[in-house]
Parts: sequence; structure tokens; C-alpha cells
Amino acid sequence: MTETLQSLFAINRSLVFFVYGLVFFVLGLAITLQSRRHSRLSLARRLHWLALFGYIHGLHEWGDVFIPIQATYLPLPVINVLQAVQLGLLAVSFTCLFQFGVDLLRPLPGRWVWLRWLPVGILLLWSLAALVWLTVVPVTLVEWHHLAGIWSRYLLGFPGAVLAAYALYRNSSQLITPLSEPRTLRTLHWAGIALAGYAIVGGLVVSPGPYFPANWLNTETLEIWLIIPVPVYRSMLGFILMLAVIRSLEIFDLEIDRRLNEMGVTKMSFVSHDQTASGR
Repeated sequence: MTETLQSLFAINRSLVFFVYGLVFFVLGLAITLQSRRHSRLSLARRLHWLALFGYIHGLHEWGDVFIPIQATYLPLPVINVLQAVQLGLLAVSFTCLFQFGVDLLRPLPGRWVWLRWLPVGILLLWSLAALVWLTVVPVTLVEWHHLAGIWSRYLLGFPGAVLAAYALYRNSSQLITPLSEPRTLRTLHWAGIALAGYAIVGGLVVSPGPYFPANWLNTETLEIWLIIPVPVYRSMLGFILMLAVIRSLEIFDLEIDRRLNEMGVTKMSFVSHDQTASGR
């Protein structure tokens, strides 16, 4: 049974990565199509970072589908460039997720103002280290791509997803609860749980590496324990996140409806007052 499942996922590897990328791309698309121009909720002004994460992360995952296809007829230097671009997409997507969490915590207290620049700062440091590593350290492009990808998950993916999960929970509890919409609140909490889970399987569980914890907690070890490949778990958590975010987007429509109802009540009270005054 175990060997059958492993061979099944191995045969359908491209399909797994395609679905993985599609889930996150649809997440970004759903957020983009939802109008939030008139919302007063701070969540509405921060969701573009989560949408960017979805788009860019989806493109990164699709790279695992299309780059091997391109490798059959494109020269090796071009494939190396495509793989470097794919690596950059991974780091930038995690930076967007990191920035989403930071922005949800705003306004930041005085001593924490520096936190708003932390995601971009880590991205720049990672980029500089990767460039120096590529030009100075005698490693192959395959080794460089592999280890730089691991560190992008450690430095950007894990802290970014953890902070986004915490910030989403905190923001929803403080700002959504007063709207008396418990279903939306629960949905946003599920989104936070999905992000927390993704912090583990997408940020801590990496490809095998020569150092701790990559030599102990990695995709190969987890697949031995759980049989199912790690990208399947990542796509499942992405699917939960996508559904939770899509369901929670209705809070903006409810907010506008509530404001319109309040305006209607106010207008009626004014009309009633004017009619009474004219009757006198």
C-alpha cells in the first residue's frame, strides 16, 4: 500500500505541483476581485499583500511543472536563469506574506516601528548572501539553488507565516468581533490556523541539507513518516487558507450593508423629525 501511494504521487508529481500553485493563485485572484474600496476595516487595506503572496507563490510552484518541460529543448544557461528566477519568486512571495503580517499589526508601538522594514531587510540580506555565496564560495549552481531555497524558507517563510497567523488572529479578534459576526470570526481563525500549519510544512520542513535542522526535519524524513509527499500537505493547507479567506471576504459586504442600514435609519429619523416640525 505504501509503495503504491508513493509511486502514484511520483507519477503525478507535475499534477501535484500544478494544483499546489493553482490553489495559491486562486487565493490571490479571489482577493483581487473582491472590492474593498469603501471598507473601514484595517484588514481591507492589508489584503493586497496576501494576494501578492498568492500570485507569486503560485507562479513559483508552477515553475516545478514548466521548467522541466523547458529543459527538454532549451540550453542549460537559460534553464539556470529560469531556476534563479523561480528561487527569487519564492523569496519575494514569502516577503509579501511577512509584510502582510507586519501591516496587520500596525500602528506599531514606538519601539517596534522598525518591524515594518524587517521583511524587506531580510530579503535584501538573503539576496546579498546568495549573491556572495554564488560568486565566492566554490559550489555548483544546483547546490547554490538548493541551499538558498532552504534559507529563504527559514529566514522568510517560517517567520512570515507565523507572524501572519498571529496578526490575523489578533486583528480579527479586535476588529471583527465588534461587528457581531461569529461565523466570519471563526473563518478568519481557520485562516490563521492554516497559516500556522504552513509555517511548519512550508517554512521548517525543507529539502534535506547538510546542517541542523535540515538534516533531521526535511521533506524526505516527513514522507517516510507520513507517506504522502510534503507538497500535498502544503497544497491542502493552502486550500484551507483559500476557502477561509474567500468565505471571510463577505465581511466587507456585511459591513457596507450595515452602514447603509444605519444611514437609512438616520435618514428616516430626520424625515420624521421634519414632518413633526412642519405639522406644528
